[in-house]
Amino acid sequence: MDQLGLFKRKRFVAVIQPQVIELPKPAPDMTVMHTLPTYHAYLKSGGYSKYTPDDFHGDVKKFALFLPNKHLKDITTRDIHQWIATLKSPLGGSLTAKTVSRKLSALNNYFQWLLIDNVLKVSPMYGITYQRITSPLPDILFDEECERLLITASSDSRSFLLVLMLLETGIKQEEIFELKLRHFDFSNKYAPEMWVKHSGKKVKKDRKLKLPMELVPAFNEYVGEYDASETLFPFTPRLLRYIITNIAEKAGIQKKVSPQILRDTFAVRSLKRGEDIDLVLEKLGLVPSTWEDAKEKYLKLISKAL
Repeated sequence: MDQLGLFKRKRFVAVIQPQVIELPKPAPDMTVMHTLPTYHAYLKSGGYSKYTPDDFHGDVKKFALFLPNKHLKDITTRDIHQWIATLKSPLGGSLTAKTVSRKLSALNNYFQWLLIDNVLKVSPMYGITYQRITSPLPDILFDEECERLLITASSDSRSFLLVLMLLETGIKQEEIFELKLRHFDFSNKYAPEMWVKHSGKKVKKDRKLKLPMELVPAFNEYVGEYDASETLFPFTPRLLRYIITNIAEKAGIQKKVSPQILRDTFAVRSLKRGEDIDLVLEKLGLVPSTWEDAKEKYLKLISKAL
């Protein structure tokens, strides 16, 4: 039999028909898990911020896994109290009160949605007393204090590089000790860059940051003077905190200066320069579930005085 050549076979025009997936309407005899696709669609269309739908959906899903077979109509306040106790226990990750509060906010939103759709008459959250926990605002440095800190630190190449890097990148204390010389790219002297690398579950926090040009000579001076080879700062967190505290005292700064304060100062200075807040939070390497609290904190810090 004659067979068509490989490149002479008949071709058919593919036609893709749009498909509409009908989400199930929530009902009292459904489990929480069965309602999650519809709930997520509701969040997506509800005018929430960019990351809220996924964050709320993820928190409610954890509650659904805690009660895999229980119908909505049978869920009680006692069930939620038991879930809270599990979250605070080692089995649930020993979550902090602030994290538990955030998960309860998601669960409250979920049950409010069920009330709006008349799936439930009463929310089991009505018997739960909780309040949104917010941390006090940090005592960040003013521009004049940053200048004094840098001038004082300039007497030692290691101190100067540490302070400059924290003020210009906002990286976390533990990220400082993971920096390797190979993570820095100075091939373009007008646009130096630095990789912040992680391992394991934290690899999603990897990011590339732009560096100020003045950091390059400070970096080279430190590497030459302290003979740094592979790890940029091969010392302990205790020594890091001592160096920063000592510089702050010599600079006459009355505030308590720490790596976290310098990180917060970086965020506020970036926002005051007009950078988009989402970009700043990405530079900080924050996970999306913490963005809401971080935005509230930093927007308060840059707001005008009353």
